[in-house]
Amino acid sequence: MPLTEGMFVIVFRYRAPLESIDALRDAHYANPHGVFATGLARLAGPLEPRTGGLVIAEGDRSAVESALASDPFITAGVATAEILQFNPTWPPKDPPSTPATSVAPAAAAISPYGLHPRPSN
Repeated sequence: MPLTEGMFVIVFRYRAPLESIDALRDAHYANPHGVFATGLARLAGPLEPRTGGLVIAEGDRSAVESALASDPFITAGVATAEILQFNPTWPPKDPPSTPATSVAPAAAAISPYGLHPRPSN
């Protein structure tokens, strides 16, 4: 039985031309009941090539499902969303103490499973 609290990958798949997606983008981000306004989203962005988008979210699964149900991309029928739950195991919460056995995170710094985007250069 899946956990109700956790981390999620949300994969949006576009079903309409990019003009339709772009017309709803501001509403997608501003949705007061969505993953961004409710604080569920930790990291997000479009896929490359632009066939959809990806959101890393953290919280209660029912809250994620509710947020997606009100998302303008979904309500307008221009995208579908798949929710994948995962259990983070890297980097470890208690990393090894010796430099010879430790591995530093690369693209994103993950502090006990709170994601922080890589700083821009």
